[in-house]
Amino acid sequence: MNLQIVIPTAAIVLATVPLAIHIALSPSPPPATVETPPDRPPTETPAVPARRYGLEAAVTEVLQTNRCVACNLSGADLGNRDLSRIDLSKANLSQTNFNDSKLINAILAQSNLTQATLQQAQLQGADLKRASLERANLSNAELLSASLSQANLSHAILKNAELRDADLTKTRLNHANLQGASLYGALLQDADLTGADLSGADLRYANLSNATLTGANLANARLDLAILPADFQGYTGKPEY
Repeated sequence: MNLQIVIPTAAIVLATVPLAIHIALSPSPPPATVETPPDRPPTETPAVPARRYGLEAAVTEVLQTNRCVACNLSGADLGNRDLSRIDLSKANLSQTNFNDSKLINAILAQSNLTQATLQQAQLQGADLKRASLERANLSNAELLSASLSQANLSHAILKNAELRDADLTKTRLNHANLQGASLYGALLQDADLTGADLSGADLRYANLSNATLTGANLANARLDLAILPADFQGYTGKPEY
């Protein structure tokens, strides 16, 4: 064996032993810390646009929700639509078109229907208490059992309207056109019918106690079994041909 080679090799091996022992006994370095990026601010939800005001927005609300309390629908065209059970109480409906529309059991209490057109509208069972219908056109409208107590129908057109069993207590009907209207069994206590045209109207079984009929036209009206004001004098209810 060549000692000149063995001795240096052994010396190298012996020199590395302490280093290996030191490495083995040295504590492991802590794991590297991974820096997380700062939290991003949460994505903001787009704000819901504020409710648009105006006629177009009000009409949209009516058609989507069947409700528009105290809103402004003046001059809107809501003709030939099914609006049964709609709630339009206290709404501004002046000059609004409801021709041929269904408003069965609709809530229109205290609404403003001045000069509105409701020709041939179906308003059976509708709530129109204290509503303003001055100069409104309700020709041929169906108002069977509707509530119109304390409403203002002065100068309104109700020609051939169906008002059987309607509640018209304390209602203003002065100078209203009720030609050929059916008021069979209607409640008209304390109603103001001054100058109203009731010619050809059916008032059988109607209650007109304390109603004002000054200057009213009752030509050819049917008053069979109607309850008339105590001071009523004039037309007896017999047709005049």
